[in-house]
Amino acid sequence: MTFAELLEYVAVHDVRLTGTGDTLHYDAPAAAMGPELVTALRSHKGELLRWLAAPAHEREVTRAPLSAQQERVVEVAGRSTHPASWNVGLRLELVGELDVAALDAALDGLVARHHALRARLIRDGGTWTQRILAHRSVPLPVVELTALAPDAARRRAEAFCREVVAPVFALADEAPVRYALIRLAPEESWLVLVLHHVACDGRAVTVLLRELADGYRTARDSGTPDFGPPTAQCTDYARWQQGQWDEPTRRRRLAYWAEHLGDGPLALDLPFDRPAPQQPSGRAATCRFEIPGQIRLAVEVLARELGATVTAVAAAALALLLARLSGQPDVTLSMPYANRSPTAYEDTVTVLATALPVRIRTAAAATFAHLVGQAADSLFAGIDNLLPTAWIYQQLPAPDKGAASSGVTVSFAFQSTFDTRIELPELAVRVHEVPTGVGRAALLIVLMPGPDGIDGYLEYPVDRLDDDTVRRWMTRYVDLLATAAVGPNRLLADL
Repeated sequence: MTFAELLEYVAVHDVRLTGTGDTLHYDAPAAAMGPELVTALRSHKGELLRWLAAPAHEREVTRAPLSAQQERVVEVAGRSTHPASWNVGLRLELVGELDVAALDAALDGLVARHHALRARLIRDGGTWTQRILAHRSVPLPVVELTALAPDAARRRAEAFCREVVAPVFALADEAPVRYALIRLAPEESWLVLVLHHVACDGRAVTVLLRELADGYRTARDSGTPDFGPPTAQCTDYARWQQGQWDEPTRRRRLAYWAEHLGDGPLALDLPFDRPAPQQPSGRAATCRFEIPGQIRLAVEVLARELGATVTAVAAAALALLLARLSGQPDVTLSMPYANRSPTAYEDTVTVLATALPVRIRTAAAATFAHLVGQAADSLFAGIDNLLPTAWIYQQLPAPDKGAASSGVTVSFAFQSTFDTRIELPELAVRVHEVPTGVGRAALLIVLMPGPDGIDGYLEYPVDRLDDDTVRRWMTRYVDLLATAAVGPNRLLADL
């Protein structure tokens, strides 16, 4: 066992090491003990003692390459005018009797448990490496606003949320997570949790919220959080991924994407309120809308009848709307695919979602049912030919550098794996996303199934669009979805 392998074994199997002078002490669960561990500890005693003597924040547990998903996020974020747009901010509103010590212990336990929350991302030449540092407990920051009047406390809390979410993560020097607790009243608190997208996707956030609840309950009862056996780590996934695509498979799948995307447009020239500025501000706003329960039910019935998914139905309706708005019958949607395979990585906290470019030709479909079939076929074929997004785009023809495009790309996410429901004892909990106020130079449309209907939002650049415009677009989208769901065999021109 090498020194690096020993450090990873120690981290994963909860082996506690301490050093006193020239003596190394260890405490390990029975399941982790064995002659191989003892031999490795003796063999690397000197290195371990030097490692233990170093400051906690400098101790490296293990290192690994970045996964393709991590690498794409960190490189695209690094090129972004406003890299804070890659921050994922959540506000947990907690009403009731909160055990602050238990919450502190649960959050600390999450950071200790997941490599992704203790990673430093370093670029050495052309190669990215994630260095996982040993856990160091940091007290939960608490902002006390209980002395203020209720309205003043809420205004200050809103401002503080933005202050926590907005700063850019220095991924080479700090962990991609931060949090703080705001006390508005004796029985009302807000927990602000911020993660860089390189450490999470929708499924990872769901896992973290579930584990936070588990850790809080057990810490409240015993003082120590208990999350059960450790999960697979982001470093495990990155190493596994490196051996997944042999060269023949890679070439075959790249050929599919070259044919599927062909000369299709990746951006749309929509009827914006204003032309693109020479220097975009990067400021973004969010328009929220709802697909009522009866429309959701009609969409689900149609999906079953057509042997498709709700995602395919929703994507077909969106492609039809965008084609009509832009006058471009050929639409490409960037759609994240978040299914985690193999199942060993289902609960891994990292970014595993892959953006699939799904091309939908509205002029090639006579009816909405045909358009749904086309969207479903494109989605399934994309999944069958899954590759890292960067590989797909790297082999496409480069755009003409002399041609300035006024169009934007459109991302569409149906977040069926994103579940923000969380139950904490003696607390009423509501989870809200906290916008950063800046965007990623694209339109982002997200649908999230709720208890009855589907909640949605459109994130858009304020340089080019007004709220009234995007609200009209989303009203048309919901109306189009409702009409198409009950009349899928009507000609598209009649919808």
